Amino acid sequence: MKNIYKTGRFFLLSFVLFTYACEHEQGVGPQGGGLQATFSSIQSNILTPKCVNAGCHPGSLAPMSLQAGVAHGNLVNRPSAFGIPRVAPGDADNSALYLKVIGDNSVGARMPLSRNALSSAETNAIRDWINNGAQNN
Repeated sequence: MKNIYKTGRFFLLSFVLFTYACEHEQGVGPQGGGLQATFSSIQSNILTPKCVNAGCHPGSLAPMSLQAGVAHGNLVNRPSAFGIPRVAPGDADNSALYLKVIGDNSVGARMPLSRNALSSAETNAIRDWINNGAQNN
């Protein structure tokens, strides 16, 4: 009987830890890490870990650096290859960055390329940041 009790506790503990990990895996939202619709939050929670550190947009080696300190200038009011700005302040639906991360094929392949799509919380933060004026905040 003692073995069954220990096994039950083990499964209960495993379930609790698994549930906690799944809820906090994205690291976004007010309860999950503080992702906000500000550029500094997007930089530290999305661009640096998923674009720069992934090797896609690092430093001067990339077609377009998304490294902290230069990313905002490389994105906002800059032309894209798709005939729309990379980021059009106040207009996420006309911004290549937002369209890329939501997978709109009018701007080519979804980003991050060959990796898991951003979560809805992450794409919503990018959308809201753009729609709120794409400030360097």
